[in-house]
Amino acid sequence: MSDEQFRDLIRRAMSELSPDHMKELKDVAIVVADMPSEHQAEKIRLRGDQLLLGLYEGVPRTMRTGSESGVMSDTITIFKQPLLAISRDENDLYEQVKRTVWHEIAHYFGMNHREIDERQAR
Repeated sequence: MSDEQFRDLIRRAMSELSPDHMKELKDVAIVVADMPSEHQAEKIRLRGDQLLLGLYEGVPRTMRTGSESGVMSDTITIFKQPLLAISRDENDLYEQVKRTVWHEIAHYFGMNHREIDERQAR
């Protein structure tokens, strides 16, 4: 799958997420990488046997104080190769991408893993 086709899946997934949440997503770059960088892997203590599908880097909205000027924009990175590795087919890949994009956007809004898992179970 080409990078452009993969980006199309991300755009499609974002178009299907809650419009109310999407309009509140501000100053967030959503990027694609094949794999986590060495810096990203070290920062989250990623072990060699773990796959990272996506990563939110920034200050969650619930933690902002209003004095964040000069701070780098938030970034959500979606990792192509791990998502391809866990997907059975293109439909499954799309569902995995959509879930990963939603998961990382939820971190932007301040949700922790427990809260995200509870919402996804509904």
